[in-house]
Amino acid sequence: MNATGPYPLFRSLHRLSVPGSRINEDGIGLHGRFAWVIDGATGMADEQLTAGGSDAAWLAGRIGEQLMKLCGNRSMDEALGRLEADIRSAFGEATAHVLAIDDHHAPSACLGLIEAQPGESGHIGIKGRFLGDVIALVPTENGIVRWTDERAKPFERKTLAALGTHGHEPGRIPEGVKRQILENRTKLNQPDGYWVVNPRRPWAGHELRFEARVKPGDAIVLATDGFMRLVDVFEAYSDSALHARLAAGRGGNLMQELRERERGDLEAGAYPRVKTHDDATFLVITAEAHG
Repeated sequence: MNATGPYPLFRSLHRLSVPGSRINEDGIGLHGRFAWVIDGATGMADEQLTAGGSDAAWLAGRIGEQLMKLCGNRSMDEALGRLEADIRSAFGEATAHVLAIDDHHAPSACLGLIEAQPGESGHIGIKGRFLGDVIALVPTENGIVRWTDERAKPFERKTLAALGTHGHEPGRIPEGVKRQILENRTKLNQPDGYWVVNPRRPWAGHELRFEARVKPGDAIVLATDGFMRLVDVFEAYSDSALHARLAAGRGGNLMQELRERERGDLEAGAYPRVKTHDDATFLVITAEAHG
């Protein structure tokens, strides 16, 4: 993708973000030729460390705010490098009152960042940088392609194995599952582990990289794994079928269907998952030529 010319810009078609419980720890945004999706995860501290609704909500909010500032004339990689430094500094300031913080106490976040670029033959180039299981559904010449980072999948399988097949009460995470999550986080941002945005461990430069070209006006979807349960947990849709419904403006109906399916399995026995209801977020955008 070495074509030159004015950069295309993203335009929002439809967006929705619904909390799974009291506090929403997801985030979405777009600015010029950049768009992103964030899925925060609170650390394992006994008490909250930051002044946000939760530590994960604080982190997701900070990431979104900084991307709005950083994604101007910088490249994606420069913006991510500066984001890492800012998150580290901001977390240090926000937790200056805390006497001691172990790495596993800090919140983390999955991040998907995409950029529209000049393309060739009437197309628009799309680049992606992904950490964690947030997802992009990109309409390419070969159909709908999923961009995501599955390096955490082996650890997620261990967590589900600890959960067992008997389900659990809504809002309660069994102690065995908590122990497995804590063990998993010892592999956070390690060469033999998985990579996410974290204020205590370096991560910039370890994103999975993607490229594609799309037609101007085609719908691109960014989503968190909580929304993608419709595909990955409940198996109600394929990626292509879900993308088609979102592109047609039926995201509200899909969100309602997701919650109905979750309520139909409140103890997560038929469809194993740690959280009965997770934060669920999607952003539908299109890239259009500018100037």
